[in-house]
Amino acid sequence: MTKISRRKFLELGGVSTVSLLAACAPAAAPVVEKQAPVVEAPTAVVAAEATALPEPTMVPAVAAKAPVTIRFAGLESMGTNAVKNTKEWCDENKITVELGAFGQQEITDKVMQAVATGTYLADVVQFESNTRADVIGAKALMEVPGDVQKTVNLSNVLPGVMKTLMWDGKVYSLPFDGDVHYQYFRKDLFADADINAKFKAKYGYDLSPENGAETWQQWQDIGAFFTGWDWNKDGKTDTDFGLASMNKRGDTLWWGFNSRATAYGKHPDDAGYILDTKTGEARVNNPAFVRALTEWKDENTKYAPSGGMAFGYGDTLDAHIGGRVVQTYGWDGVTSATAENSVIKGKQGMNILPGSNDVYNSNTGKWDKFEKASHAPFLAFGGWVLAVMANADPANLQATWDWMSYMCGEEKGMQLVTSATGCSPYRSTQLANVDGFANGDLKLGEETAKDYLDAASRTLDHPNAVVDFAMPGWTQYRDAMELGVSKGMAGELSPQAAMDEVKVAFDEISVRMGGLEKQAEIYRLVLGV
Repeated sequence: MTKISRRKFLELGGVSTVSLLAACAPAAAPVVEKQAPVVEAPTAVVAAEATALPEPTMVPAVAAKAPVTIRFAGLESMGTNAVKNTKEWCDENKITVELGAFGQQEITDKVMQAVATGTYLADVVQFESNTRADVIGAKALMEVPGDVQKTVNLSNVLPGVMKTLMWDGKVYSLPFDGDVHYQYFRKDLFADADINAKFKAKYGYDLSPENGAETWQQWQDIGAFFTGWDWNKDGKTDTDFGLASMNKRGDTLWWGFNSRATAYGKHPDDAGYILDTKTGEARVNNPAFVRALTEWKDENTKYAPSGGMAFGYGDTLDAHIGGRVVQTYGWDGVTSATAENSVIKGKQGMNILPGSNDVYNSNTGKWDKFEKASHAPFLAFGGWVLAVMANADPANLQATWDWMSYMCGEEKGMQLVTSATGCSPYRSTQLANVDGFANGDLKLGEETAKDYLDAASRTLDHPNAVVDFAMPGWTQYRDAMELGVSKGMAGELSPQAAMDEVKVAFDEISVRMGGLEKQAEIYRLVLGV
């Protein structure tokens, strides 16, 4: 692998300092000069029930000349692992993959800036599936050739992940990762008879080492109970806390907050969540979102470690695997729990995100009661995908597709998701491979592997699962929500005032992106309704 600095990578790709500064601002509606003078809001997305893959338009391949250098813009962590795990194949084929490594939101900003200016960034890009409306709608990606689709075998890719690869019935990217949020908890502590007796005496119900918190109310009870006493048995009481959440603006706040809000705001009888599916009007200031923010602020103020009001995803993992908190939620913390620096190996439980016994009904304006908790797991992020840019170097195109075919194929995919690479399962065959997760490179053990794959299956197959927001102007919506929620968390605004501000911003963005009705149409298509 050849790895160069981000500045050098961007200089080679022609992204100027002015462009980099512009990337820090909310993304404008994308325009790609080489592809289309004006970018219209996309009008269609593959329906949720679609099962057969379309016959793709074949992209003529240009014969590769060895040696070949492919430029790849990806995450510092996952991008490095992708290149590392294909190095032997690359060496055999005289291919060098030159990685430009970026941070979580930074990579999105760079891809969006390249799309907006028609600038060459890389041959292959790793991007979050949230941005597909903007990137694919701008005709910035090549359609995946039919022979590549056949080689990769998309037939066992999970339906929810498959939707993130397609636009208007055509495949534009390849699967690399299947991201959803789970809850993680200390199974050993929840199974402790003495601890459970004390907890039950106070709250009236048992801790569940099998399921963790069934509802967000239980989540708060657990957070309160485990804060401020020496369950770590290290002689200290100021290092033991009940929970950690990702709430850092410019990092992972969008996903942390929405995972906390879906159980209140996604009614089982209503396909809509963030927007009204009929009018396109934002729902983000309704009682469900306000309640989520109110509780989120309260629990992170009282039951999280010092600095917990500004934790990124990595901070929550560190707190969990370091034994400072008993529960958190996020992406695949199971792989981190097996790391050498983890003190919770074999002690971690995992499950679908907590639910709620009352859910806000946006159509009636009332809270509906459920005897059994209603869950609405958040398919956070939807997964990182890999795609070939429309302005990729034509001289390297065949080698580029060959590398993509190998990288995203079944064999390599299974290796990546069962190793500490940050890649999560996205194929049905991967979810069925208990032995690979139990005894492979991760060495989770059979019990943990079963818990993990069961949580993944329950989440990915849940009928009320919430698909992440994949709309034109996505990064603008993201930034607006993160700003408003941050103000609420900091006490600059009340939760209601903070979410009122977010709603105004959302509706203004929707108007800029083509109007509320247009966004409602696209939202319905994204949801498959």
